[in-house]
Amino acid sequence: MKALSLNLASWISCKKQVTTDFGNQWRPIKNNRNIHIEPDDSTVYFKKDIVLNSAPENAAVTVSGLGIFELFVNGVRVGNISDGKTVYDELKPGWTEYRKRVLSFTYDISSLLKKGENILGIVVTRGWWSGRISFGTYCYKKMAAIAAFEIEFADGEKISVNTDESWQSTLGGPIRFADIYDGEYFDARIESPVVHPEFSKWENCEIFDGFDGEVSPAEAPFIRVREHLERRPFSAVVYEGTKENGSDFGEINTVLTRVGANCEKLTLRKGQTLVLDYRQNLVGRPHISIKAPAGVMTEIYCAEFLNDSGLRSRANDGPKGSAYIENYRSALARMVYITKGDENGEEFFPTHVFYGFRYLEVTCDGDVEIDFVKAEIIGSETEEISTFECSNEEVNKLFSNIIWGQRGNYLSVPTDCPQRDERLGWTGDTQVFCGAAAYNANVNGFFRKWARDVRDTQRDDGSVGDVIPSVLNGDASMNNASWGDATLIVPYKIYLFFGDRSLLEDHYDSMIKYMEKLSTYPLGGRPNAYADWLSYEPTSREYISFTTYANDADLMSKIAAELSEKEGDRYDLDAKKYANIFADAKEKFNERYVKDGDLTERTQCTYLIALRFGLVDGEVRENCIKALVGKIKSNGYKLSTGFVGTGMLSQTLSEVGEDSLAYSLLLQSENPSWIYSLRQGATTVWERWNSYTLETGFGDVNMNSYNHYAYGAVSEWMFESMAGIAKDPAIPAFRHFFLSPRPDLRTYGELPEGQERITFVKASYNSASGLIKSAWDITNGKFTLNATVPEGTSATVIFPLIGESDTVLVNSVETAYKKHGNSAVFELTAGDYTIQ
Repeated sequence: MKALSLNLASWISCKKQVTTDFGNQWRPIKNNRNIHIEPDDSTVYFKKDIVLNSAPENAAVTVSGLGIFELFVNGVRVGNISDGKTVYDELKPGWTEYRKRVLSFTYDISSLLKKGENILGIVVTRGWWSGRISFGTYCYKKMAAIAAFEIEFADGEKISVNTDESWQSTLGGPIRFADIYDGEYFDARIESPVVHPEFSKWENCEIFDGFDGEVSPAEAPFIRVREHLERRPFSAVVYEGTKENGSDFGEINTVLTRVGANCEKLTLRKGQTLVLDYRQNLVGRPHISIKAPAGVMTEIYCAEFLNDSGLRSRANDGPKGSAYIENYRSALARMVYITKGDENGEEFFPTHVFYGFRYLEVTCDGDVEIDFVKAEIIGSETEEISTFECSNEEVNKLFSNIIWGQRGNYLSVPTDCPQRDERLGWTGDTQVFCGAAAYNANVNGFFRKWARDVRDTQRDDGSVGDVIPSVLNGDASMNNASWGDATLIVPYKIYLFFGDRSLLEDHYDSMIKYMEKLSTYPLGGRPNAYADWLSYEPTSREYISFTTYANDADLMSKIAAELSEKEGDRYDLDAKKYANIFADAKEKFNERYVKDGDLTERTQCTYLIALRFGLVDGEVRENCIKALVGKIKSNGYKLSTGFVGTGMLSQTLSEVGEDSLAYSLLLQSENPSWIYSLRQGATTVWERWNSYTLETGFGDVNMNSYNHYAYGAVSEWMFESMAGIAKDPAIPAFRHFFLSPRPDLRTYGELPEGQERITFVKASYNSASGLIKSAWDITNGKFTLNATVPEGTSATVIFPLIGESDTVLVNSVETAYKKHGNSAVFELTAGDYTIQ
């Protein structure tokens, strides 16, 4: 629906609102049970009374807010009506660079207005605008709203209603507190002022002049409840008090355990605590249905783990079996609900916050009959477009963990984690995972919005922040190697997946400005606050600074060449310029970092970077491959890389012909490895490989997220190499692609102890050009590939010759091919194929 003009509308705020300055630093205090949400009067309610002489024929509204907002018409929450069902946009307006832009939403409200008196209402809470998550970036200004209504009648008459000083406002209401980090406090005994305005004291609004950015229409993907993913608890445990078990905190005194459907349907007594396990770390909100007398408080704690022993030596923060909450740091992540006392029961879900959790711990100060406690999944509604399955169930579980991590962290912006007092758009995480994300879901629109956020955040001198939107504003948080580079890496990679040329065109000037800023630093001297973040083997900051700039120049050359339409145009000149910069940096790299045919800095990460970025050739390249393989094998077939190295690890190994080693790393089960975390209980990808271990307990509480998607970048390799659905950089959007499965061909002598070969892979990818399928298996030494090439596309097949015969059959017909190494190479047009 087309947005209405807001030119005649004004931003409005409440005269009585007093803002809270939460400071610009993380709070040192840790989440604990002695801290509770303190209700305040920070929620702002706006209303306008209008009288209509007849019911309208058509009516629409365009609305936005500074702070998370909801729109009401005649007491009804407004959403999108489709097929008789209302679908709501959640957590509006989402997070943008508020110093430059906020998003608006447009709705058809024809069916909600009536003849006679009507009430237009808007509710606004702190959100990203003035909550703790803003770190004071937007100066903790007042919450505000803007809206334009157009109402048309059957006789052709039209009237407009715009926010101005005639609107009224009040504070308080049932939402007694809402903050993204700390949660929501709702007192159902208090009527909502936009539903029952007669119970509140109103006064005229004031014009708000604290925002001078643009209001832009929101575009898909919108933040939505993803109903098909809803979870119900797998188990329910009720405990009352604790008992001794020889530990610091003891363990919970269990009085009831239930498993299965409706396990949470019970009566929770005062003094008891209910622990619910959803068996999946997720992002969203609790949706409760309960019955209790008026004034009973139900408080819900979120947790990713339960305390495993009660021992402080294992970093437990409470009795065994209770919610472990310290890793949320200062984020309280609570939901508090005060019952109205409805004899038929009452339902509630918070609408101004989101939570990350696997477990919910429920307490109450009076008896409560619980009907259900659902977990509603919330995130940007990116369509999931792929499937993956193989013969190893732990790898299948890993893929599920990666998908759930993406679901939770792609919420308006690509965050690092969704639960603690962070939830920021770290660009390093974003760039290493974006390729995996593009296989998993249609993220083209999501990253178009992100790229605009980058441009809005970018400084005049070209600097790009480590988080987008930028709320860490010091110089130390700008242009860091591998982090700021996301401004080049992400748009280019998303373009290769989806073929949206305008993404590169719109972002091009921003990329050039960034490169010009980087050129002011000496080679190897650009900022580098993070190196190979969280690696087990340190790589020098100077090396990463040097090599990432070289790669940036190479990427910039490729992007410019892609946009060039004729020799001598702007893009062609830039392509040549940056190709020369890359060539010069490569030459200097070999002068500085290569001696006697090997690198002078010798970590897994340094070798990976040199190979991945194309910085070494010939004998030096072959030596680097041998050295990398040797380091991995001598490390017990384990990686030692952090965010930077792991993001390119498997892909690089396959690029240099070391598929077998990539499989051995994938199936490694010792620390550090993907399977190791999974065996410690992971249901998403973790920030650290050993965030929790069965042997020692919980990791460093200061930085220990159990939903941190970056290491899930391996799923890009799972599609490209295991399944063999690989993009062609020369022809974006999979109009042409490589069908090049790399089966697990490790001999028994090559198999690390405890591993078995993967014997089949089955995957599908609904690309921008159609559905691609690839399914292979090895039976009795025969390799069979079943594949689908969609209409309008073509594929180059690189088919491994692993049997006794070099004959290749396509749909039972012998096919000619070119032999390349141990592979047969041939072309396919659209169709379904069985290749043997």
